[in-house]
Amino acid sequence: MQKGMKKTISYMLMTALAVLALSCQKKGSETGKAEPTMKGVFYADIPGEKAVTEIAPGASKSYTLKACAFQDNVTNITMNFSFKTNPEAVAAYNAANGTSYEMAPGSAFEFVTNEVMLPRYAKASTSARVKVSASGLEKDVTYILPVTLDKAVQTENWAVADTLAAYVLFKMSDYDPNGPGTENNPYPIASVDDLKGMGAKLVEGSKVYFKLDADIDMAGVTEWTPVCTASPYKPFVLDGAGHTISNFKGTTSLFGCVAGKISNLNVTGVVIENASGPIGILASYGGEEGNPLTVDHVHVQGKITNTQSHGTGGMFGIISETTINACSADIVIVSNKYDSGGIYGYDNSPAGKKSVVTNCWTSGDITGNRMVGGIAGMLSYKENECVISCCYSTAAVHAQFQYGGIVGNAIKGDKSGNATATINNHIEKCLAWNQAVYSDVADDAVHYSAGAVVGFTALKNYHVDCYRRADLDFRECPGNASNVLVDQANSSPDNPLVEVAVSSGATNYNFPYHGKAAAAGETASQVAKKLGWDESIWDLSGALPFFKGGDAPVIIVDDNAGGQLPDFDEHDFYNK
Repeated sequence: MQKGMKKTISYMLMTALAVLALSCQKKGSETGKAEPTMKGVFYADIPGEKAVTEIAPGASKSYTLKACAFQDNVTNITMNFSFKTNPEAVAAYNAANGTSYEMAPGSAFEFVTNEVMLPRYAKASTSARVKVSASGLEKDVTYILPVTLDKAVQTENWAVADTLAAYVLFKMSDYDPNGPGTENNPYPIASVDDLKGMGAKLVEGSKVYFKLDADIDMAGVTEWTPVCTASPYKPFVLDGAGHTISNFKGTTSLFGCVAGKISNLNVTGVVIENASGPIGILASYGGEEGNPLTVDHVHVQGKITNTQSHGTGGMFGIISETTINACSADIVIVSNKYDSGGIYGYDNSPAGKKSVVTNCWTSGDITGNRMVGGIAGMLSYKENECVISCCYSTAAVHAQFQYGGIVGNAIKGDKSGNATATINNHIEKCLAWNQAVYSDVADDAVHYSAGAVVGFTALKNYHVDCYRRADLDFRECPGNASNVLVDQANSSPDNPLVEVAVSSGATNYNFPYHGKAAAAGETASQVAKKLGWDESIWDLSGALPFFKGGDAPVIIVDDNAGGQLPDFDEHDFYNK
């Protein structure tokens, strides 16, 4: 073959290959990406339960949408999909499931986001969202919203699965926003009989709303069953509207087991004696796992005697997943058991959850055996995180073990594991303005770990800007000066608390947090102002902070509340 002919054939072959490559490139995508090596079959999916959802008028619910590939159909390119509804799938779904659902009207749904990306070699895409509502729905009719893939941007070499479809089943609920017990029309509470009738109106799984329309005097009420008495708690919302429930006397709390919300309520003149379990003026139990509680602007005053059970608090015996804000307790607590505090006894939130107490104060006299604090007795009963911030106490705190002006025990209860604790509680910007923090037992009795702010803490907790009054009467053990008040710097998990010297003796464990001493003559309000407490909540014009629009704190002293405590069996923490 002649040399010139060879060059011509070679040129033609190269040209043909270039055209073929360009053709494939254009077919794959406008951006020049190649076709997938195999034809992919994809489907739309809505992860989660496929049960019928009831949607209240005026409410909505969002669902996650994903584009998915079968295990053996993943592609070698990144793909972008969008979604659409598929009304033709309604008949097929009804035939396969023996139902007669109707296609959702267009007014009842919208695609909030409609595009997703499926990375190369992946089986599931990023997330889009579709939102459904009760708009345009008829009562007692169940609707179906079938969703399928609309298009893939990069390629035509794909297909939608025949059998797998995403769908939402929903209907309009019977909820009446203006019906009794709803947010817009709460049940009125204006008498003792109304209070007694609250329990019968509660519904498991739904919040029921109540509102006080008058002050209620419970003097003379001799028989009382708390509103909710057992788990699972039936949540309710009680707006006290600034009214007062007064003169309750009994052996139980007012509400028993509470989830939901209580706000704008005063409860005064309470006397609870001979309690047989955890106890507080509002409830024995505040919140539970997955069923939280919020308490806001609630003020309690009274006396509780509990000699039979752990967990005594001015508001609650035990809390879980509870948020308490702008609340107060003028409280006398007399107990010979563990876990007593001005706001709550102990926190039983599950691991990974937290309770928060902010902008609260307590006064009075709190006596217990161990784990006793002006705000809380015991934090972190489980591996949960607790927060106590911008709170103060003027209460006198008496105990034998682990007691402090703000918190008794801020760790899970292990004597020796203090330095390696994995939980990180926050005690921040609190003021131990207590009348006294001291032991009620003789020098030679077994006792350990008392602190101006926290009696027994984890070295890696957050201890931030807490102060004690300059003239605090602090006595762990008058005859043993190993635990004396010292100023301690702020600390955190990255900058652990420096341990105070350990008392002598095998059972004298000593991990206190004393905070820093305020300047001589400095008032609690002056310190609070320096710490930046929220002055939309607090009035800092007097010696003690108090809530705007409310009365200044009252200091309650009960001369008969103290006394020497007898010896008790070890806490179960220490028997393990």
